[in-house]
Amino acid sequence: MSRLLTILPLVGLLLLATLVAVALRPQEPYAYPGDGQPLADRLPLPKVRDLSTHLSGRVLDSSGAGVADASLVVLQDERVHWTYTAKGGEFDLPGLAPGLLKVALDHSRYPTTIMEAIAGPTPIDLVLPPAHDAGPSVPRPEGVDLSARVHSADTADLTGFEVALAPTAPPTEPGTGHPRRAQTDREGHFQVPNLTPGEYLVRVIPPGYPGATWPDLLSGLDGPTLRFTHPQESMTFNTVAGTVAGTFHPPEGHFPGGALVQIRPRGASEADAHPTGLILVGRTTADGSFQIPHVPPGAYRAELASGDTRLESFLVMPQRGRIDPGF
Repeated sequence: MSRLLTILPLVGLLLLATLVAVALRPQEPYAYPGDGQPLADRLPLPKVRDLSTHLSGRVLDSSGAGVADASLVVLQDERVHWTYTAKGGEFDLPGLAPGLLKVALDHSRYPTTIMEAIAGPTPIDLVLPPAHDAGPSVPRPEGVDLSARVHSADTADLTGFEVALAPTAPPTEPGTGHPRRAQTDREGHFQVPNLTPGEYLVRVIPPGYPGATWPDLLSGLDGPTLRFTHPQESMTFNTVAGTVAGTFHPPEGHFPGGALVQIRPRGASEADAHPTGLILVGRTTADGSFQIPHVPPGAYRAELASGDTRLESFLVMPQRGRIDPGF
């Protein structure tokens, strides 16, 4: 028994020494998932939902195949909406009020056609008549090349901006040209060859919104679409959109980077939603700064979300303005 009483304290001291050694052993710091990745890779911008009514679906030929690069023009509430079909004939035209519409379909290989369609949640198929025969047709006026430029006071590189043109005359009127589109180079220059003379609506859409109707950098949120008459010896389209920029000052203990910033037309989340219903989004950088360009003039609601923090500000963007929402 005396020997056991002598050994037990020694065993206890040995176990205690082992635990101390394990506790003091240098350990590699825990690598949290995502450490070392750029902030944008961990926090991509969300795909926001457009709150307006859409006219969407496909444009098909008589065999059921999709028709690419067909233009669709809708006149509603004295506003002209237009877009183009994608490779498989798909189209999506937002910013409409629900109900019955008249849609003008135009493509160089098919007769110009006016169809009725219903704007709403259900995609529709619009079938074109047979392609043009080789027989006689009414000649169009001789086209004149358009060489023009888009100018922006706060954007140095204008590569890839889309310039979309649509005739103001009804598509069935003799001598009316086709809707056309072009892309700008770095300096904003673009060309539209063989453009039929006449009056056109024009909009400029920034990269990332191909075939869209908004944001139009040439007009305000509630303003009319810009018009011009072709031919012109020279033409410069000056953008009127502004920028929302500022710095997020978070509560103590909160990280300023990665906060979501949304710019939406005033009332877009309410029952009396603005007809465009579109949202521009951005995120704060590591120091809390953010910048959302291409904001057309108009009244907006700016919202910031970071964890449990929710901030809101109302602003009115003037032409070519730069506004800090004060987050």
